[in-house]
Amino acid sequence: MPLYRRTLAAACVLAPLFYVYWLRFTNYDRIGGFGGWFPSEDVFNKTLGFSKILVINLPSRTDRRDSMALVGAVSNLTFTWIDGVSGDQVTDLAAQFSTEVRSSGSRGSWRSHMNALHAIVKDNLESALILEDDIDWDIRLKSQLHTFASASRTWLRESKSDKNLVRLLDFAPLSLQKEDDGTANMEYQKDTIQLNPNMGYNGHAHKSPYGEDWDVLWLGHCGTDFPSDKPQVNPLKITIPGDDTVPAPRHLKPHPFALLDKLGEIYPPHTRIVHASSGTVCSLAYAVSHQGARKLLQEFDSHYDTQWDLMLQKWCEGGYVAKDKAQSKLEDSEDGHKHNANAPVCLTVQPPLFSHHYAKGGSSNIQGQGGGYATGTGTPYIRLSVRENLKRLIAGAPEGEMIDQLPDDGKPIWK
Repeated sequence: MPLYRRTLAAACVLAPLFYVYWLRFTNYDRIGGFGGWFPSEDVFNKTLGFSKILVINLPSRTDRRDSMALVGAVSNLTFTWIDGVSGDQVTDLAAQFSTEVRSSGSRGSWRSHMNALHAIVKDNLESALILEDDIDWDIRLKSQLHTFASASRTWLRESKSDKNLVRLLDFAPLSLQKEDDGTANMEYQKDTIQLNPNMGYNGHAHKSPYGEDWDVLWLGHCGTDFPSDKPQVNPLKITIPGDDTVPAPRHLKPHPFALLDKLGEIYPPHTRIVHASSGTVCSLAYAVSHQGARKLLQEFDSHYDTQWDLMLQKWCEGGYVAKDKAQSKLEDSEDGHKHNANAPVCLTVQPPLFSHHYAKGGSSNIQGQGGGYATGTGTPYIRLSVRENLKRLIAGAPEGEMIDQLPDDGKPIWK
């Protein structure tokens, strides 16, 4: 066979293999266009792009384990179970003699989360997603996390830029909620970048699809504040507009006694925001990097002063850094704020991607849902709930046949 024909034949054989290889490692985001180029299938795997998904479950609550295992299975997720600890099993001196927290459930929760962090360090995991066993999520969770990963990488990259809070030329203009008089609400325009679906990925290889140098990604909570002017909280916010998985403002409420979230008052409907954790409560679902797990264990493995989510909240805001050390590390930035270089890097998202599922007769082992007085069933913040659509998912029904818990014109969960 002539040389040119052999060369042509080899090219015909190798070209498809090269194309497959190219897709495997540079799979362009085909869901909503967010994220650019990166190995997107990592987010779509059975552990959502983390090394493991750890689920905390009291051995006595076999009902919850069975239910959680089933919703995980229909979501194509793989769980690693962490046995929860009841308060009367806690023997740590710091917890045993705490004067601020007398709840047995809170002590047990703290120890259970410490055990999950131990598993991350012991097994040398790059990261893990820690879940409580009474939560719910949208059937579109993986595509939601795909977009969140792009926003997370954007925040991490721009927060390191010397001009990250004023350099907006590469991003789409921010759409703001209008006041009654037609003027734009400017309260949260400052320090905000809108995630652009056409924004290309910078080509940098990441170990994690969520970026690097983060400690905690707080993905499931029952309330969070926008970043404040505290020195230890970076005010940068990434907005994700036009997200149909976000409920209308009338539904943005974690429990019947809460006020409606400010998110719906400030931003256009169906906007999701990624920002530094500030005032976040409820440790329903949070990812921890290996370095984050080491830091948290160093701080809290023998230190217990209040319920776990409030300790994590304070830690994320730099509240456990020694005062003199914190003051010595305050650095000026382009926006005129002073940022604490020692503060952990904790990102959150609102509305959350995971939320409490309020089931008939259900109750928390730490505290009754909604303070013990919640009425109504369902999952706040979650539109196409996995738990509410479980029978349809098992039957193989398509997405178009799923029930939307929170349609724009529907009644809120809380009456």
